Amino acid sequence: MAESKTLYPAVGSYGPCAVKGLKVGETKKWCTCGLSSKKQPWCDGSHKGTGFKSMKFTVEKEQEVYYICNCKQTKTPPYCDGSHTSAPEVVEKRKNACAKKDGHVKDCKLCTNCGWVPDF
Repeated sequence: MAESKTLYPAVGSYGPCAVKGLKVGETKKWCTCGLSSKKQPWCDGSHKGTGFKSMKFTVEKEQEVYYICNCKQTKTPPYCDGSHTSAPEVVEKRKNACAKKDGHVKDCKLCTNCGWVPDF
């Protein structure tokens, strides 16, 4: 049996997106890769070729504001669980320890080994 590799996403931002106007029963695609620059927290297909897939979820309860994770570190996707408060340190340690960090190049859109993305 093939061993699955943990993929590390890019960080959209270190804080949740406050989303209004979701309706009970509505299905959305949450961005899991962190590359969706124009539609965060929703998927725009930027993950193609990275190994990530969007996560479909259905709104189950009515509320005025939904706090959707944008750091991609939550343990309760797609909802924010506060992981963004410790994520900067965790992500930087992972990037500094990345076995591929010397090979990060500007034309690579995401290092799934550590979550590195080029500065645009």
